[in-house]
Amino acid sequence: MKYKFKTTGPFVLTGIDETDPKYLLLQFDDGFTRKLSKGGNWPPEYAVACLKKAKDLKDKKVFIKTSQTTKNWDTTQWLCDIKAAHVVEKSLEIARDLEPSYTATANDSIDKYILTSCTTGKTFFANVAPVADYFSSEDDFLDFSNSFEQGFVSAWTAKNARSAKLPAGMRRVRIGGLGNRTKRNGFRVVAAEVQTDETSEAFRFFHILRIDEKTEREEYLTDTEVKDIVKVRGELENRYPKGLVFWYDDSLNS
Repeated sequence: MKYKFKTTGPFVLTGIDETDPKYLLLQFDDGFTRKLSKGGNWPPEYAVACLKKAKDLKDKKVFIKTSQTTKNWDTTQWLCDIKAAHVVEKSLEIARDLEPSYTATANDSIDKYILTSCTTGKTFFANVAPVADYFSSEDDFLDFSNSFEQGFVSAWTAKNARSAKLPAGMRRVRIGGLGNRTKRNGFRVVAAEVQTDETSEAFRFFHILRIDEKTEREEYLTDTEVKDIVKVRGELENRYPKGLVFWYDDSLNS
């Protein structure tokens, strides 16, 4: 992946200043104010998405994500995203379960392993590593990760989520992109829900197996593509101890 982030914290988000014309400014209890550009090299949608989260996370513990792709940007001055502390801590736990060799602490980027999507009372965690090669740049990844965070829960639970040709426990869902990109021209994601001992309405876990965009192709998945997706899921299953995960029963993967 052609991008790199550094995650620092947790810190309490103590203040929000959206009045500056160039930057979204967030204050934290470590005494530093960090900024996110509202334009220029950063699409303005990132600041809009971050502001929405900041309003919900005010006076709560968060981790701060700072881009390191183009250079080692000072993590006490800059940010590109914030995440609730409990979500980051759970993501780290999942990443270590999936990758025993993964020794990162919360101060390292884990986004190449786990993305999250949250709504009231629900947090869906997803392993994005199987599709890491889809993202050719930092902007590609940030577009998807922000869109996933905002839209995956509602897309997966929607009555019109598509499962044609796919085995039980797998769906292809639409996720709107940032800015003016709606579900009709945003991302289309094939995900497999993994059953674990912790699975509940509040916690659900997925593997992301395929991503494409409406602007790239109109057609639904071919039979060959479905077989390839099922094969990837089977390879993932073989990597993990049976005590960690178990799949839905289905004839295509037996």
